[in-house]
Amino acid sequence: MIIIPSVDIKEGRCIKLVRGVPGTGRVISEDPLAVALRWEQEGAKRLHIIDLDGSFEGHTRNREIVARIIKSLRVPVEVGGGIRSLQSAVEMASLGARWIILGTAALEDPSLARKVAEAIGSDRLILSLDSRRGLVVKKGWTSETKGSVIDWAKTFEPLHPDAFLYTDVDIEGTLEGLRENRLSPLKGLLKATRVPIIYAGGISSLDDIRVLARIGVMGAVVGAALYEGRISLKEAEEVSERAEGDG
Repeated sequence: MIIIPSVDIKEGRCIKLVRGVPGTGRVISEDPLAVALRWEQEGAKRLHIIDLDGSFEGHTRNREIVARIIKSLRVPVEVGGGIRSLQSAVEMASLGARWIILGTAALEDPSLARKVAEAIGSDRLILSLDSRRGLVVKKGWTSETKGSVIDWAKTFEPLHPDAFLYTDVDIEGTLEGLRENRLSPLKGLLKATRVPIIYAGGISSLDDIRVLARIGVMGAVVGAALYEGRISLKEAEEVSERAEGDG
């Protein structure tokens, strides 16, 4: 399982929100590029870059910063937030993003996901399934859809995306940890689809990393636990490798 540090950008700064709510959490750094370079230097194999302003406003707002990060790193990055058109998806891919994360745009127009897959390759497409109280949410997690995570996974599975990004919004950024009641929907998704799953939300300990690796998650996006010093990237990667070996 790949450990993927997150770099969330709002108003040009690297921040970490709680449950995606503006005004919560804390500022990590005034320099997102420095943060990204730090994770690369510490051995990250991949980074998760989100334009939070884009998520809320519907169009990319931190494009120059994201582009600078992509060009400065040797490791691949997955990029999301405000990518709501074929043009913006292709543009971000042309800037060097290895994976494009689509959420709101695909949920509102599933045909767009197909067009993006055709334009850049399905192996470069990640579809975001962000869950709050059992329903998939969109528009910066401010609006609910009528479908469950599994419903939407079944809709998008024929596109053969590289992965589904499943975020448990109810515990994102809380450091709450992954109790069994939080894991049940994730396990259901793993059984329901052959598409690899990247998980995000509430990771707080090496035990959480161990559990995710053992149940078959392909990647884990980790933010607050790394920034708060609960775990280190090296420790998380080592635990993940051992857990997969034990399994």
